[in-house]
Amino acid sequence: MVRFGENGIIIDGREIPLYSGSVHYWRTERKHWGKILDQCRQMGFEIIETYIPWSVHETEPGIFDFGEKDERKDLEAFLSLCEQKGLWVIVRPGPHINAEMTLFGYPEWILADEEIQARTPQGTAAVYPYVTKQFAVPSYASRKLYRATEAYFWVLQPILKRHSYPDGGIVAVQADNETCYFFRDRPYVMDYADDSVRLYRHMLQEKYHTADRVSAVYGKHFSDFAQICPPTGYDKEDGYAMEYYLDWTEYKEYQILYALGRMVDIIGSMQLGLPIFHNCAYQNHTPVSVQRIERIPGLSVAGIDAYPEPQDTKMLKERIRYLAGSSRLPFVPEFGSGSWFDRGRVLSAGEEEFGYLYAFMNGLKAVNFYMLAERDRWTGAPLSCDGRVRESYWQLFSHMLDALKTHGVCYYRRSPEVLLLKNYDMGRLKACTSRMDPNTLSSNLFIQGPDFPQALFADTNVAGMEQDACGDTFAESWLLQVMETLDAMHIDYDLSDCYIDAGRLCGYRYVFAAAYRQMPEACQELLLEYAGGGEDRNLILGPSMPVENRRREECGLLDALYCRGNRIRLLREVTGQSLADCRFTAEYVVTDKRVELTVHTHPESGEQLLWLANVSGEDIACKIAFPGKRCFRAIWNCQDIEDAYASVTVAVAPYTVAVWKVVKPAK
Repeated sequence: MVRFGENGIIIDGREIPLYSGSVHYWRTERKHWGKILDQCRQMGFEIIETYIPWSVHETEPGIFDFGEKDERKDLEAFLSLCEQKGLWVIVRPGPHINAEMTLFGYPEWILADEEIQARTPQGTAAVYPYVTKQFAVPSYASRKLYRATEAYFWVLQPILKRHSYPDGGIVAVQADNETCYFFRDRPYVMDYADDSVRLYRHMLQEKYHTADRVSAVYGKHFSDFAQICPPTGYDKEDGYAMEYYLDWTEYKEYQILYALGRMVDIIGSMQLGLPIFHNCAYQNHTPVSVQRIERIPGLSVAGIDAYPEPQDTKMLKERIRYLAGSSRLPFVPEFGSGSWFDRGRVLSAGEEEFGYLYAFMNGLKAVNFYMLAERDRWTGAPLSCDGRVRESYWQLFSHMLDALKTHGVCYYRRSPEVLLLKNYDMGRLKACTSRMDPNTLSSNLFIQGPDFPQALFADTNVAGMEQDACGDTFAESWLLQVMETLDAMHIDYDLSDCYIDAGRLCGYRYVFAAAYRQMPEACQELLLEYAGGGEDRNLILGPSMPVENRRREECGLLDALYCRGNRIRLLREVTGQSLADCRFTAEYVVTDKRVELTVHTHPESGEQLLWLANVSGEDIACKIAFPGKRCFRAIWNCQDIEDAYASVTVAVAPYTVAVWKVVKPAK
């Protein structure tokens, strides 16, 4: 039996670290497969990941090539070779794979089918302006797409079944790929296809049950759900209540969950007996939710991909700590190793090292490095397309994997006592009042970086509703204050949102929750349960106290407890002084703001790993204070320190992570 665990992947009861890397068999000459896989083993990899591209194998409708014509497409031979080399395999059969392919892995006739295409508000095909060739994207609601996908998957089924554990080396399957509307994730870009509108009305019927109920909420009369048409943009003069627009935004989330549910069902019907996961593109906001994806029956883990630019610590810290506070397994299914064809630069091994270790420092447990072997439209990996070694990258992975596995790093745990809760509903409000879709300017497009006035992307304020003023639609000013203040105080924290499990929420001593005058009842109830559940729970809200639900009806569940002076605190502005009375506990203290520190503890032995990151471009000698006496055994970018008492001063190079194992004297 195979399943995901808290620290990695469990195979026949033994949990092993999930450190895998991508090799695309069809992009590599078959004669080089063995050499590439041998080098992967020598670097320390035990798991290989690969896409299985639909367009590569179904060359014409109903015509398949699995090595009969092109030996590079022999999927079964590749899987067998991995097994011979003692390598486990993770497969990602799509149907969407991206992989920097021209049509993201879909056969051309699939995307040309008008019944399958997603639609814009104007009824035209929703087009992704990819740099190599623009294409019409498919609708996640298209019933015809799922029928075609299922037919393709059942062609794959005999091959995958023969090579699934315990008979073969496949140990996990990914459902679809970065399901987020092809990065065009603002509410009104798409999807207005007939099947999508049908699904939208189905969601409304599930939520409201009767047309009279939805009429009362929207402020418009409908005799049945078929009369309800989705909004094509926010119009504060049209007479609709705000819930009409918010429901459309929620539908975009519902459609993603529906799509992934359909994919999980199709994979489940193949009877492979393997755990299923998904990779979110980058979002920890609407329309994507890690927690809700992990609640889809049959789907075990949802990770978030990461392609940081050099020294991109702010994004990486937030993303990894969000996974640490939200997911069953903090997993990055795609962590960039090398660079795609239009990135503009190739990262050095040192720049990649800093990003990888910084992610582990902040709570990353499992990772797939994308790519291990170079191929068309990708360079800077540790291996060339014919298996030759790129020395600096090869050494990085060889040494890093050795250190991670030798010291059992994935089995250690950060245990922050502080959790920051994003206000997921505020992201919905700002998204559904936005005038434009800035994601039309994302990576791999024809147009990159034109100087459009930022005002065009501004949100429209809704009368009577409190709206966060941060220019980033999915960031919140108050929460940014909290993060900045805690970082300055060197207080470790996790991140999540209102979809966190209540039991998990109660494991934190301090919860900072972004709150506004309006807050959904369910969110208020979750926070009320936390605040009322124990003397050692501290709920801190800001910038406002919720007194209404989002329909602007009176709902002051939290306000009632706050007025009784019991376990809730309201902070409109957050500074170090305003948090002076919080009793944060920190065993290790470092005062230099350019240095970050985290502690990971082994749950059984109590041993500690001390992580130190210099996030500046300067050499730093910093002082670390701690109680008592201890020794520090060097693991990465540092030296042993013997018999240190009360404090120690260490030198850390620019953009470097250092790691020690701490040895304390016996009591």
